[in-house]
Amino acid sequence: MKPFPKIAALVVVVTAIVSACTNDSAGKDEPETSSRSVCNSFAKAPEAAAALREVTGTDDFLESRSEPDETLRLLREADGKLEHGELSGSPYCRLQSAEDESQVLTISFREALAVNKSDAEDEKHFIFYQTGESAYSSEYTSTIYFKCRMKNPSKEIIIHGDLERESKVDVSAQRLTADNILLLNAAAQKVSTELGCADPNLAAGMPKATSER
Repeated sequence: MKPFPKIAALVVVVTAIVSACTNDSAGKDEPETSSRSVCNSFAKAPEAAAALREVTGTDDFLESRSEPDETLRLLREADGKLEHGELSGSPYCRLQSAEDESQVLTISFREALAVNKSDAEDEKHFIFYQTGESAYSSEYTSTIYFKCRMKNPSKEIIIHGDLERESKVDVSAQRLTADNILLLNAAAQKVSTELGCADPNLAAGMPKATSER
């Protein structure tokens, strides 16, 4: 009767190993997606697709951590109040490299109660652009604010978008700064269209810089 505990223990170990292997391979079974089709195809335009490839260093992505539908739902339900958990925004597009599953890019949106406009201090760190109510970018991050007047539900909100680039690429800071705002503006346009926003005042294509750094 004494060998049974050892057998039971062996079964537990084997089960754990199988489970671990299953979890490790889960991400690898996820289908790869190209720059033009990720996250509701926000980067479908050639210039946006090229920018996405440049800032991430790849054209093969995993996007299972993206929540575009949930992001749109939260924006439709925005109530003019921001809870602590809402400040980080909802991940409209969270991309990993299909090659090594490393995180390469995240674009999030949330409701904002006010717009951060350009000032002398911010212009030391960011380049500001003419799109929406306010937009600025660096080689690592971009931010955009735009107004959305919806019909269903009938209300107007300010939407705050953020982009965070997490990959290492051999591209100039000037080029990355421009690529980042181009991508975030393209994502904002997609969100605006999906929400049915009236007059969001978003630039078509590449926004024009209004400051220097």
